Amino acid sequence: MDIGTIVVIILRLVVPVSILRYPLGGFAAAFLLDVFDGPLAAIISPDNIAFGHGFYPGEDALTYNILDKWLDLYFLFFAFLVSLRWQNVLAKRTTFVLFWLRAVGVVLFSLTGYRYILFFFPNLVELFYPYYLITRRWLPRFCPDSLKKLLIILVILLIPKLINEYIVHVMEFQLIDTINYYTPLEIRGDSVLDWLRGFFR
Repeated sequence: MDIGTIVVIILRLVVPVSILRYPLGGFAAAFLLDVFDGPLAAIISPDNIAFGHGFYPGEDALTYNILDKWLDLYFLFFAFLVSLRWQNVLAKRTTFVLFWLRAVGVVLFSLTGYRYILFFFPNLVELFYPYYLITRRWLPRFCPDSLKKLLIILVILLIPKLINEYIVHVMEFQLIDTINYYTPLEIRGDSVLDWLRGFFR
């Protein structure tokens, strides 16, 4: 394990703790760290091209994916703890159910190694948690204060999340594959980071 990977893992263990003090800002920081963990590791350890591309090569790919999902669940756990303090009982119970639904998916994935399982246990906490905090503070009329409104919100949030889960865990596309397949861009290289560097050469 190279220094870049070690630094990223340490950051992913430390940063989520800030969610307890800064519920929205800490969550945003932990989320961005999750999204850009590969490029960050590649910057720290440029020789680790595989991580910058999204996975370790060969059999280590499964190990990385399992570790990544547990680190995701770890940072979501702090969001879950914050949600227990919410006055809105409906939002609190929803976050409770969504968190443990994802936790079941992560456990099943860890036991079987089948990534497509995660499609059936989508990480909806990742969208619902910030949605609730943002609407509660700035857009109270869109806050889930009734079962009907909650169901509409969950359906709206579920659509993009299921698309994301399908691309990542069923089609098993990496970031480069997704950009090349769904956008007019064509990235050639070992990583998105290398592609971006090309603009400054």
